[in-house]
Amino acid sequence: MILSLDESIQKLKTEILSQDWSLSPKKIEPLQAAFTCLKNRFSTRKNALAILTMADSILLYAQKRQEQVPPEFIDFLKETMAHVVNMYEDTKLDPDRDAEVFKRVYGKFAKLKEKVAAEKGGTTPPRSPGSNVDLEPSWAEPISLDDAATDLAQPKTVSPPLPRIPKKSAPRAAEAKPLPIQPGAMIRAITIGKLPLAIAEEHIALVKPLSPKRRKKYIKSSQIPLKDLGGWFGRLSGRMKGPLALLKNGKLKKMILPLMVPRGMTLADIPDEEAAMLVVVSNGNWHGVIFCRSLEPQATPLLSLDRAKNGDIAGPARFEEDKELHLLNIGQLLEREGFLFMPE
Repeated sequence: MILSLDESIQKLKTEILSQDWSLSPKKIEPLQAAFTCLKNRFSTRKNALAILTMADSILLYAQKRQEQVPPEFIDFLKETMAHVVNMYEDTKLDPDRDAEVFKRVYGKFAKLKEKVAAEKGGTTPPRSPGSNVDLEPSWAEPISLDDAATDLAQPKTVSPPLPRIPKKSAPRAAEAKPLPIQPGAMIRAITIGKLPLAIAEEHIALVKPLSPKRRKKYIKSSQIPLKDLGGWFGRLSGRMKGPLALLKNGKLKKMILPLMVPRGMTLADIPDEEAAMLVVVSNGNWHGVIFCRSLEPQATPLLSLDRAKNGDIAGPARFEEDKELHLLNIGQLLEREGFLFMPE
């Protein structure tokens, strides 16, 4: 079963309000389809993806159990679905709020896992009066939130106290972080939304025009299948530059890259609905796609770059004696929202 994004959200809303608290196979299948669609939608939002993963694990547990699921599991499922709907309908991205929601949800999820693990080990926790619910002694596998969850989900290691530094000792000067690119590198002018910026030529893997139909499709799914960027003639890998050009054509066509949204200055926090071009960008093994309204066909040498960090904006880049644009830090953007592909 495949559901659209709108159908998926509507399905979650229906189940949140439903008075039927059972999880029959007929109810589980469309919910799993909705979760699959929404995982694609939230593929670049780590906390939202983790919450969806936890909700999906409840469905897997119910499938394996094949009988009535305890009410606390249904409570948790409805709560996580409500959070996902709110995240989808809130047009302004707030990473701090997402992290706080994840922290609360993960705490409840951990207690459910402890309950199942306790019975699996034969140590059944005390039950409330009148409860006759028996849990299956296993949790659906494989379940791992390590890749999706933030550091809040990881055990913290306590470091021993550092030795006291004598008062006469001068503090070590912090080492300056290297610039994203060095003077002499080639850059191009690019317009994202209404903001003119500069982008390093070395990060541009492919540039393609963007039709309104394709733009709407990609914004809805937040992903771009690379097979869409090929043509009737010629190999797709032959059109790429950088690391993607080294991949076999068949493997390249199977890749799906996230639609990334740069942050900082006056950039919008949603994809540009008036973008006319898409740009596949790479930095080492990290890859992704950004939308833009225009991109200069010719690159110009970078003369100097000053630090003035603002989100994904590294600082003003001077490329002619009297011309200057702020540089988009592609490396930082990719590490936050990009796709990591390690070639064999």
